[in-house]
Amino acid sequence: MPAQLLCNTEIDYSTLPGSLLPFTVELDLVNSNLTPAPDEYQRFCYIVTGVGTDDPELKDLSHWVLGICNEITEENIVVDSITVVIDEVPQTVDFGVNVELTNPDPTTGCSGLKFDFEVLKLGGVMNVCFELYDPYPVGPNSVCLKGGTDDVSTGLSICGPSCGEVPPCETFTYQTATVCAPVTVTPTAVAGPTRTICCGDPVVIPGARTCTGGNTHCYFTVSQRVCIEVPISFGARATVGEAHIVCEDVSSEGCTDCD
Repeated sequence: MPAQLLCNTEIDYSTLPGSLLPFTVELDLVNSNLTPAPDEYQRFCYIVTGVGTDDPELKDLSHWVLGICNEITEENIVVDSITVVIDEVPQTVDFGVNVELTNPDPTTGCSGLKFDFEVLKLGGVMNVCFELYDPYPVGPNSVCLKGGTDDVSTGLSICGPSCGEVPPCETFTYQTATVCAPVTVTPTAVAGPTRTICCGDPVVIPGARTCTGGNTHCYFTVSQRVCIEVPISFGARATVGEAHIVCEDVSSEGCTDCD
């Protein structure tokens, strides 16, 4: 598995403004084999999960398209390796019918590998896997969802088989902020092992006697001034929203105007 993937391993269409398809798609890194050995096939596995509510405006998933590299044909796919499991029930895969390469899919307008299976918006789970005879670079693949009559969600991408080693440009931005966190210090006192010291010789009294007088416990109070070191680490997490692109001129001679 690559040490660092320059693409998303999980996307969430339920948080995308305007999307009526509340589903997450996750690259299953446990069952995938992104960097196979010479005698292995490259395998991609995904988990599609319905995270919606019973809101009637939200739609169940009817099918979805993974925008794999357009150079991949049926001959590159290990057809017998394709598996689809919905809510832990294995489905019958008929390549060319309910799993197919589409260019483009008429309802979503997206090209790639189409999985034509329904997943419920309220807790439904689909697990899919497929293998390729030859390994491809791992890069961003578009994910398109279809549900309802004409409800389509597009715009997000996830790691998948890419046509070339073209990692996205990486930009670093910095946000200055003051982070505040309340701290509660709770006192503790733990007694160590006790030691008994004899004071003088023991007094031996013959016969059976009952101990009288005195108390069953002794009480005293100890106070100690202490300094408490409290280590606190501050940080923050960042999330990236929907990306937009401004398309310019197309050239067949490389990046001719890119300093």
